[in-house]
Amino acid sequence: MRGAGGLLWASCLAPLFLLDREYATVGVGSLYLMDALAGCALLVTVHVWGPRAFSEPRLRWFRAVAVGLAVASAQAVYRGFEAGYPDPLKGAILGLYPLFGWFAATWCLTRPVEENLRWRWLLYVPTCGVLLAWITHTPMIAAASGVYLAIAGAFGVQMRCTGDSRLLLWVLAGAALLTALASKRGPLLAVAAAISATAVAGRSSRRRVIRWPVISWIAATAGVVSLLSFSLSGGNLSDTPVVGGLVRRLSSSADMQTEAGANVGLRLEMWRVALHVAWQRPFFGAGAGHPIEVVRSVMHPISGKSGPHNSFIGYIYYLGWPAGFAFILIVAATLRRTWRARHHPAAASWFGATVGVSVTAFTNVAFETTFIGLPSWLVLSCAYALVGVDRGAGGGTDGEGTDGRMRLIAQRRAGPAGPTGPSTARDTGAQAPGSRV
Repeated sequence: MRGAGGLLWASCLAPLFLLDREYATVGVGSLYLMDALAGCALLVTVHVWGPRAFSEPRLRWFRAVAVGLAVASAQAVYRGFEAGYPDPLKGAILGLYPLFGWFAATWCLTRPVEENLRWRWLLYVPTCGVLLAWITHTPMIAAASGVYLAIAGAFGVQMRCTGDSRLLLWVLAGAALLTALASKRGPLLAVAAAISATAVAGRSSRRRVIRWPVISWIAATAGVVSLLSFSLSGGNLSDTPVVGGLVRRLSSSADMQTEAGANVGLRLEMWRVALHVAWQRPFFGAGAGHPIEVVRSVMHPISGKSGPHNSFIGYIYYLGWPAGFAFILIVAATLRRTWRARHHPAAASWFGATVGVSVTAFTNVAFETTFIGLPSWLVLSCAYALVGVDRGAGGGTDGEGTDGRMRLIAQRRAGPAGPTGPSTARDTGAQAPGSRV
């Protein structure tokens, strides 16, 4: 049954990383195949994680937030149907995926190391998805691909610490291709933030944790030399291969008559309107499916069916300020827990993956859509659960050892969705090397 659960999770996540929205929306209405596979993966293993779901101490606060968001989402969906908002059933994701994350994180805590190592190949799939979109000339959601690459990149840095740089190079190649195809600012920023955060969190004063492979230095040097040569020759940076479209988009961000500049102004206006509506209904929110009426400009009107494109504001807007604050606090708590245990490589990767997801959530609907929401919630829940307090080390009281310090350890590491990546599970009482803070 453990193998069946892992296979179902792989069947859920591998096509998602490969095809993003095209696969995530397979189904009828708001009942999708991807969600059915995730639910089946949890059901077939419920006898393993079920007895620990309500008793696991490391998930106590996450459990409370997940249940609270589920209740708030149920009332928001009901009010959305009652008011006749467009497709309010999609609001169920706001409460369903936190529950999925809670159950999946509980299951991860029961898994041995060997099972997680079998599914490391999932981390290579996001770049394959970008390659497939390039080869077949099919449209892709750049924000979704950016999140997938950011998660894989965070664990690629961790694998590089052990001498295996293949995943990191593969992710960097995928990010370069994504930039060339889409020329979007947000996805590249998410990948860069995840990799950089993992590198910073994993640094040690005793040794150099990040030893970039020689080929990376060659590629970086060649890129800098190419840009300098292109500039000195009188060419325009916007015509540079790969990064030319991104440079052109950045240079036009201040011009509100351009698409890039209008997007910035549109998001700011949507956030302002969403917060204004939320203040009018502070405890229960506007209701699931409530559209935001914003006019982009005379040249670029908007239909009024869009969300706020900010997950933190989105939870406040749809579910109310209490639910929004609970969501913000659980994200902040996850970042804090993983940062405090940062000297363990697994914790550093979880910190980087959470940073990458949070960057996307700030400018997109990272936690409110199927194709970005499921992996984002799985990362958040597993990062919160798998990095905990070692209360048995040193024989102290409340986790204090002989030197009087709290020892934080990364219980395991896993892939982008927790149950699918590499793991370094340890016994509860075992102290991880370099885990003191």
